[in-house]
Amino acid sequence: GECGGEAVLDCAGICNGAAILDGDNCTNISYSATIQPIFTNNCTSNCHSGSHSTGLNLSTYSDLMSGSNDGPVIVASDSSSGLLLEYVKSTYMPPGGNLLPIQINRIAIWVQEGAAEN
Repeated sequence: GECGGEAVLDCAGICNGAAILDGDNCTNISYSATIQPIFTNNCTSNCHSGSHSTGLNLSTYSDLMSGSNDGPVIVASDSSSGLLLEYVKSTYMPPGGNLLPIQINRIAIWVQEGAAEN
């Protein structure tokens, strides 16, 4: 299969990951296994890797938590606040709005769960 051998995909699409399907929601989202790859594949290659004019660097957890020149971009445990989710939900970022709804949902759940470095 996709994971090979005895490995299985969790609901976040990670082989032997810890995400848990709770009704229709995938919870217990891992930053390193699920969130950082979204940023790496969609945000850091052309823009947010350290030299962006806004100061927002999405290359690492500590960079993300440092925020932008204007301050924090996420509010842990509050997925309805913070510029990062506002921008990706509105498709303002990334340019062209190329994040899938499931990716935006996983970021929102990770933030709502406390935005842990896990």
